[in-house]
Order: sequence, then structure tokens, then C-alpha cells
Amino acid sequence: MLSKAKRKLDTRVFNGKDIDDKTLRQCWSLRLDFLQLKISEAEDWNKFRSILKKDNTLIFSFWGEGVLQGYFTFAFNPVEHAGRKALLVHSKYYYVRPAYRGHSKITTAAWRLLPGIIWRYGFRQMYFAAFSFPTSYVSLSRTFGRVMTLQSSETPDWEKSVFQAFVAEQSGADWDEQAQLIRHQNVPFGEDKPPSASVKKLRSEYESLNPEWAEGASLPILMKFDWQTIKSVLGNNFRRMSRG
Repeated sequence: MLSKAKRKLDTRVFNGKDIDDKTLRQCWSLRLDFLQLKISEAEDWNKFRSILKKDNTLIFSFWGEGVLQGYFTFAFNPVEHAGRKALLVHSKYYYVRPAYRGHSKITTAAWRLLPGIIWRYGFRQMYFAAFSFPTSYVSLSRTFGRVMTLQSSETPDWEKSVFQAFVAEQSGADWDEQAQLIRHQNVPFGEDKPPSASVKKLRSEYESLNPEWAEGASLPILMKFDWQTIKSVLGNNFRRMSRG
């Protein structure tokens, strides 16, 4: 059996406004394999479609053996606050079949966009935002090396202010400002393989911040794109390829 690093994957990037409904349905159907819906399929499909059809949204999809093996989405949100400019890149959806998780093509797919992002938005500090459950929190923490939360006193005031306003706008009535969590979310299925010590530690860290995740509460997290992030991503990819 081929290792993850050697399994062939083709990358296709779609503009959300232009993606065809057949491909969009494939993305939606893959998503249903990983979570338990809290609403009807028809309502979820309409919500899913409307989110991905928004302006400034890209869908990165990955195809192996002619089948959709995973995808993630980016929505670009320029912000200006207290005399500083930034770009929040919101990754609303991220689903990859277990056999392809950690594939280097997935973790590096967005790098080629950097010149175009700079051309369009200028030299702004870039942040990646996600609304996480345990599995995504673990994955993103390991990819980026560190994450920021609204609950943490270590999150700088500027980032906390900008991120809280963004989360409140995106979540609407589902935003619980007191708990700093997003309510009424579909809960993804957990991993079925035994966790390593590092995964156990990150999961425990997550559950201390969001003990109500199993009831449909997600935790907003923010990752700063800087040289530390670049080194972490490159280091993770090198280790995965070395393991074969």
C-alpha cells in the first residue's frame, strides 16, 4: 500500500461563485460522512451552498483515483481596526478522507495563492480563522504550531478585538458572547484510531476551553501567518515525507 505522501492527488481550485452544483454536491456529500446533522439535509444543503457561493470564497478540492478525497474552503475578509490592516482568511469547511490526511499536497495547496493575495489586498498581516471541534483543533494546532483563542489572556488585544467582531458577524444568533463559543453547530465524528500522547494533550487543552463541544458548540480559533507558521508547515511536511 502506498504511503500518504506517495498517493497521487490532483488539486482543483474553484471560485465559489462559479463552481457547478454537481461538484458542490460532491463536496456536500463528502461532508455528510463526517458529521451528524442537527437540521434536515435540505436545509443543510441550502445553507452550505449559500456559504460557498459568497464573494471572495475559494474551494480547494483534492481528487484521487477519480474520486473527491477532500477539500477545504477559504473566504477572504480584509479588516481595518485601530489604524492597522489585516486579512482574515476563514476556513469554514475542511474535510479529508482518513487515507489522505496529512498529504503534503493538501497542506501546501494554498501557497501558490500568496502572490495573488498580496496583489489584491496589499501587504497586510494575514490570519487564518476557523470554528473548531476537537479533531480540527488538533490538526490545525499541529499544522500551524500554535493557535489563539478568545478565552486566552495570551491572545493580544488587537487580534482579540478583530476576531471577536468577525465571529459575532459570521455566527449571528448562534454566537454565545459570554462563553465565547458558537452554538447549534453540527458535530463531526471523532477519530477512530488510538490517539498519540501529543494528540491527547491537545485534545485535553481543547476540552478545557470548550467542554460543551459534544452538544454542538464550536470553538473559534485564530492562527497568525508568519515565519514561525511557515517553518512549522515545512517541518511537518518534511517529517511526513521522511516517514514515507
